[in-house]
Amino acid sequence: MSQQTPAGWYPDSQGTTRYWDGAAWTDHTHDHGADAAVPTAEKKDGAFTRFKKAAADRSAEKREAKEAQERKWAEDVAAAGALVTSGTFGMSTVEIYEGGYVRVASGEEPERPSVANVRSQMAANLSGGGINARTPYEKLRSITFTPSDSDQASQGGSGLESAIGPAVAGLLKGTKHLMKASAPGLAAAGIAHVASQGSRTSYLTIATDRQIYTLSNQVPNSVGLKTAKKGHVDVGLALEAAGNAVLGIDSSSSVDAGAAALPPAAEPEAGVAAPTSPPSLADRLRELATLHQEGILSDEEFASAKAKLLSGL
Repeated sequence: MSQQTPAGWYPDSQGTTRYWDGAAWTDHTHDHGADAAVPTAEKKDGAFTRFKKAAADRSAEKREAKEAQERKWAEDVAAAGALVTSGTFGMSTVEIYEGGYVRVASGEEPERPSVANVRSQMAANLSGGGINARTPYEKLRSITFTPSDSDQASQGGSGLESAIGPAVAGLLKGTKHLMKASAPGLAAAGIAHVASQGSRTSYLTIATDRQIYTLSNQVPNSVGLKTAKKGHVDVGLALEAAGNAVLGIDSSSSVDAGAAALPPAAEPEAGVAAPTSPPSLADRLRELATLHQEGILSDEEFASAKAKLLSGL
């Protein structure tokens, strides 16, 4: 500093603000730069440390969760024991284990069936896909196979009549000519397809410690329509038998008990033949009137169908 410099606070050669008394430097210092730099460095170091700690905590939580899942998986595998049987029922795959555990992979039906996704679903069904490393082991509580209506048909009428009603069934059986170029006729044909498939549909109900699965033997065909797979009935019966076996339930005794609870079937009287006469003209007219009242047939279609019936006299 020059001898002519007035007294005051000035930075020295090392960047420290020191007091100049007009002739020489004093020992009084005021280091503003250091005061400002230290808090900034401490702030940056603190933020980085907190960020690093949070990242480490998240990694530790993920690692602990993964290890817990692996331990739970190992425990379930050990408790489940060896695989007893497996099979594809409808769109689902089921595995049953000797320790009383089951794994179920339910197939999903596409919201908008197309040729591509229907074929992919069919391929998955044929390959028995669905069960993978993420499919959980569940404790089996019960398993029940319910046969289709066609397999347990009663004397109360066919599955078609019980599904769509006697009026439409009578129309389909007795007046097939009404289905030509008729919207109600086409609708009745669609109802007949649904009723036919429904009468052949069987179910497999599996109750576990987590949920209840209601599986059917229906799968989509090449055009996206559900079709009951008759061959899956044997699969359902085998899965039910295996499930009851690992649960210690005697399937034959449960079937016998269920059969004993059913009321005895009424036997027809000897020498009395069941009537097999076709429906009369009056019956046909009443059926047409019922369809007309229910709005299935329009006025024109009702009049045309009635005229055709009367013209056959």
